[in-house]
Amino acid sequence: MPGASKIKTVKSNITRLDMRQGSNVATDRIRGRQLGTIRDRIALRDEYTCRQCGHITAHGEVDHIVPLHLGGRESDENRQWLCKRCHDVKSEREEKERNL
Repeated sequence: MPGASKIKTVKSNITRLDMRQGSNVATDRIRGRQLGTIRDRIALRDEYTCRQCGHITAHGEVDHIVPLHLGGRESDENRQWLCKRCHDVKSEREEKERNL
């Protein structure tokens, strides 16, 4: 089919585009069952303790220490357990820095 390779190239470029910011994503986000497994592993490793404030919570968030858009890796060494409050504060700060 003529032009099929061009369509495939455009589709892959669109897939890599971060629609919120219009910038390239460092890596695809992990979702679903795989994310749940990672979440459980990091929570257990960090003993459900927020790495920022020390609060113990089962309702925390897995956070990338170095954000993916700054070249952070999808590895356990780049993940930490944060309470919701600390995660929200960190995410807000990173979003402001990203938009400068």
